[in-house]
Amino acid sequence: MSVKSPLFVLLVALLILLAACGDQAAPAGDGGLSVDTVSYASASSDAMDLMIQWSTAELFLPDLGFKETDIIVLDDTLIIAALISGEAWMGQTGTSLIWAAMDQGDVDLVMVGIDKDDEVRILGTRPGIATVEDLVPGTTISGGDVGDWDELVLREILVDLGVDPDTLEIIAFGGGADSRMAAMIAGQLDAGIQQPRNIGPLTRAGGAILFEEAVATPQEAWVVTREFFDENRDAVCAMVKGRIQGKQWAAEGPDSSDNIEEATEIVMKHGIEPTEDELGDWQREMEGNHSLDGGATAASLDKHVVNLQSLDMVSADFDWRDHSDFSCVWEAQEELGLQKRP
Repeated sequence: MSVKSPLFVLLVALLILLAACGDQAAPAGDGGLSVDTVSYASASSDAMDLMIQWSTAELFLPDLGFKETDIIVLDDTLIIAALISGEAWMGQTGTSLIWAAMDQGDVDLVMVGIDKDDEVRILGTRPGIATVEDLVPGTTISGGDVGDWDELVLREILVDLGVDPDTLEIIAFGGGADSRMAAMIAGQLDAGIQQPRNIGPLTRAGGAILFEEAVATPQEAWVVTREFFDENRDAVCAMVKGRIQGKQWAAEGPDSSDNIEEATEIVMKHGIEPTEDELGDWQREMEGNHSLDGGATAASLDKHVVNLQSLDMVSADFDWRDHSDFSCVWEAQEELGLQKRP
């Protein structure tokens, strides 16, 4: 199933939004950074993500020259629109969406870093389904959407489990992993892809986890418009360095837990209260999802392109290198004593 038509509609909507809102200039600095106010659009409403983002804003960005930070949580399909309209000057969302928009060519975007270089793949089941053998023909299963990355991941998990995906009923199920978990607990869905935070509630309700594995997949990235990057590279690099510093801080300690309490206190100031299940899965989240240095391997980026090409989400000649500038990441990695990636 091709997703190019929906993306074309999305891009038309973005252009309409741009025309309606007009360009909104970012606040200029007063002798320091060219832009000293951060407007960051995040596609993640996950409490653990926001713990790192708000901790970065409070603990690191002021020392880098930023006077104020505004983190805007939006639907993933609206991140690029926020960059075009000027509502935000840096965004975090799925690489599949970013690359598809780049490939269309209507918006000149630059990928400046990787937020998540791995993907924890977890398959959960409803109460009553306890083993792989219980995934009998006709079992209803969902990874989210159908015909795109979600279905590809789901099919790869099933193949790894020795199950023929075509024998099951793969369905679209909106609302994210939490909605799939609730549906499984209610007996409305047999199996579905989950996030680490869902493992506790699902298993306590009698469900099971049949698959859990971290796969090298650069699933989320940081992106800015080409115009903003060219005019405000100093601010972009400062923000990239701050994000890497925040991730390094969040992962401190043998089990990445040294700063959980402080991060929790910071994010609660913004009306976000992490659950015990989220906090309990902190180490899994740090080690299994997040890029702690803002980078990823070139091999994983190349493989991700091939996977998206197989879904017709990007064209056969798309190359992430043509739409990326990792110079800010490399500078930060060198300053912080980290190995260069990619």
